Amino acid sequence: MNQLSGKFDVTIARKKYKCHLSMNAFRLLCEKEDLDFNEMQKWMNKNTLVAVPKIIYYGIVNNAYFKNEDVSELPSLEFMSAHILEDMDSLEDYSNKIAIAFGGEDPEEEGKK
Repeated sequence: MNQLSGKFDVTIARKKYKCHLSMNAFRLLCEKEDLDFNEMQKWMNKNTLVAVPKIIYYGIVNNAYFKNEDVSELPSLEFMSAHILEDMDSLEDYSNKIAIAFGGEDPEEEGKK
């Protein structure tokens, strides 16, 4: 069973994209960003404003690959980042979804234990 997995919609410029976070999405991220998988959590915590848009971007790219869609038709990382970072509430929501996909607990559920 794939523990590192999560699927959710991302709205960018009023258009919805499927973000499919899986081992392949994290592999793409690690390759493109020259990250070691074991250091990813530290990297994510170090700079959320950089990490969250990139993770979402590679999740959207992964979804396109998974469905055999044309990746070249996706908006650029910078375009997506500009829209993702425009809304801090959405940024927090996406951060929570990434944490859940990465195998962490929902921060809202942690306080209930």
